[in-house]
Amino acid sequence: MAESEHQNQMNDNFDLREILFKYLSELHWILLSVLVFLGFAFLYIRYTPPVYQSSTIIKILDNNRSGFKLPTDNISFFASNKINLENEIEVIKSSILLEKVIVALDLDHIYRKEGRFQSIDIGNEVPFQFVWLGDPSTIHDFSTQLELKLLPASFSIEGFQKDLEYGKNYAYQNHPFKVLLLDAKKDFENESLSYSVTKLTRDQTIKRVQSILTVVPVSDESELLKITVTSQNRNLAATIANTISSAFNQDGIDDRRAVHLKTIDFVNERFTFLFKELDSIENSKATYKRNEQLSDFRADAGTLLATKSITTDALNQAKIQLYLSEILTESLSSAKVTDLLPANVGIDKIEVAALVNQYNELVLKQQKMLLSIGESHPAIIDIRAAQLKLLDNLKSSLSTYKKALQSEINAISKTSSTQSSQYAALPFQEKAIRSIERQQEIKEMLYVLLLQKREEAAINLAIINPSIKVIDFARVNKIPISPRANITYLVAFSLGIGLPIGLLYLLFLFDTKIYSKKDVLNVIQDIPILAEIPSIKDLATKIVLDDRSLLSEAFRVLRSNLNYLTQNKKSSQVLFVTSSIKGEGKTFVSRNLAFSLSTLNKKVVLVGTDLRNPQLHNLFDTSRKDKGLSNYLIDVSNLDEIIVSGQELGVNFDVVFSGPIPPNPAELLSSGKMTLFFESLRQNYDYIVVDTAPCLLVTDTTSIVQEADVLLYLVRSNYTDMNLLHFIDEFRTINKITNIGLILNNIGEQKAYNYHYGYSYNYNYNYGYGADKFNSRPLWKRWLRALGLKRKKSG
Repeated sequence: MAESEHQNQMNDNFDLREILFKYLSELHWILLSVLVFLGFAFLYIRYTPPVYQSSTIIKILDNNRSGFKLPTDNISFFASNKINLENEIEVIKSSILLEKVIVALDLDHIYRKEGRFQSIDIGNEVPFQFVWLGDPSTIHDFSTQLELKLLPASFSIEGFQKDLEYGKNYAYQNHPFKVLLLDAKKDFENESLSYSVTKLTRDQTIKRVQSILTVVPVSDESELLKITVTSQNRNLAATIANTISSAFNQDGIDDRRAVHLKTIDFVNERFTFLFKELDSIENSKATYKRNEQLSDFRADAGTLLATKSITTDALNQAKIQLYLSEILTESLSSAKVTDLLPANVGIDKIEVAALVNQYNELVLKQQKMLLSIGESHPAIIDIRAAQLKLLDNLKSSLSTYKKALQSEINAISKTSSTQSSQYAALPFQEKAIRSIERQQEIKEMLYVLLLQKREEAAINLAIINPSIKVIDFARVNKIPISPRANITYLVAFSLGIGLPIGLLYLLFLFDTKIYSKKDVLNVIQDIPILAEIPSIKDLATKIVLDDRSLLSEAFRVLRSNLNYLTQNKKSSQVLFVTSSIKGEGKTFVSRNLAFSLSTLNKKVVLVGTDLRNPQLHNLFDTSRKDKGLSNYLIDVSNLDEIIVSGQELGVNFDVVFSGPIPPNPAELLSSGKMTLFFESLRQNYDYIVVDTAPCLLVTDTTSIVQEADVLLYLVRSNYTDMNLLHFIDEFRTINKITNIGLILNNIGEQKAYNYHYGYSYNYNYNYGYGADKFNSRPLWKRWLRALGLKRKKSG
């Protein structure tokens, strides 16, 4: 519940300016990160080979529609009405098509010029041609790399002992080759003509081209394809893209030419067989009619078919009546005296329908009477007797009707069987004739169709259309797609800012330490903060009389604010200085508070009650074994013996050290002698400043806290955890402490993000100490101090 309230309060106190200063305090790391990332971006752009991209856009033409066709009533089964772009994409990326491009552009070789820091892919823009001789399968299956240098009349290859001549055959790794000089006018003196030649296997080259090739539709509904090639050589990228589109176009043309030629050859071969088959069919038809002595039997077949149809209808009607009679009989067997019988079910016999209606009228009459009289009433009995009589008559009528129907069915079936036998002879004869005629019609249609297709193929062979229409040729793109300088720098700049800010965000997110007064007030609102002690480098630093440092001024503020807690109280005040854990500055604050109070001409004594880990003696360069409070509590020394005069220590207040560490500090402090101790000191001193043990770690302070008039609770910036603030409130409540104040120590240390500006302003400007010095600084230094980038020197 407390954490939820704390979180809500944190959200209510959201301060954008404070968050901004938190990150600005680490601006030097952010700037360093940006410079590092921009440096990496510069190196990446400088030494990464540029990659260029060229694209050509083509439209796949539907040559099945555009080709020449003769008029016909039938749909040609040789044509397709839809272009499948996915299939065309796979054809373009196929190894067969790409192999043609590879051969045309000599892509089996990669030519590079060696630069100072990187090698440059120059594509096929070389003044020579490397030709491998021998079996093509052997050439395609080996790879190698060699260094070649051109000379005016010869060339040299690394590994050869002497220069080689252009156009002559040589062998490299048992593979014969020759080099042809294409540009004899090349300036061999003013240009570096050293090349690195990489020979790839054919499979490697195909995979390389496929890896740099992208073929996609321009849009989902478009019939246009975009062929894109990526290469380190911008001229080569455009050349490959245009060559692929040309090869794809020629491949389609060659395929259609082969189809047309094959069609013509096929039709010519089929004509010879068709002539023989048509003559054979005509002879078969004439022979069959003569042997069967057939004429026109269509009229007889029509009459017989009409008679058979009437007989079939009568048979079906009789079967339906028999089925309905059986259904009604089953209903009579299962019907109760109060159930109605199904009427008008389709039975043609009038007597049965009348009996059913009479029976249903008695049932309805019975149902109405049962609403007012019982089942044993004489009227009901009479009605049910009449029902039984009607039911018997109905069953008898149905039985007679079913027998008559069965006899009718048998007679009609016999007639139908006779007609079927008569009709059966005709179809077989007609089937034979129709089979012969059908074969004749098919052959005639096929002859006409093939004749038409031969003419279409001949015309299309003469006027073959292109496979594609080039919408936009690939052009040389002078701007590389990678690396993009503007995008690279933008990404580097974004990472340079985002990465440290992200890391700082995580650091701030998991950082639960206290840094400012606002952090304390977000958790504890009803305990006043009496002073904010600035950070110092040396814990041994102490304030001196008339000191105008920030440290002295902070303790003057603490001294003044103590008046609000000690007003209307007895003259002698016991001031406990404590904290939750060790290391929060209790001893440091106690010593300087005692000094500040002593400047008011008051008698002040500083008492060390931390009997477990005393630190007070370190500030005065004394020994821990000297007499102190522990000696007094075990009755070894009296009060006067343990009080050390300020004159001995060089200060104007007295000191009671903790003394030797006892084995039972908690028991000693909770004894009654502590009350006598403070009562004695009250009689001789105006202020008793007590340096206590941490409250969270041990119970020593808790056992004597009731002796305090004012409890000064220390919280150290960049040290105390935020969760310990809840302990302060619990400690006050449990011990019923009403006079308590907080002191925020070590303000302005490394992570007190916006502290330098605020602290300098509060003390230098408001109080006037060092104001001239502050205002005389250059404006840029004041801005750096305001942003927390320039550290203040400790007071």
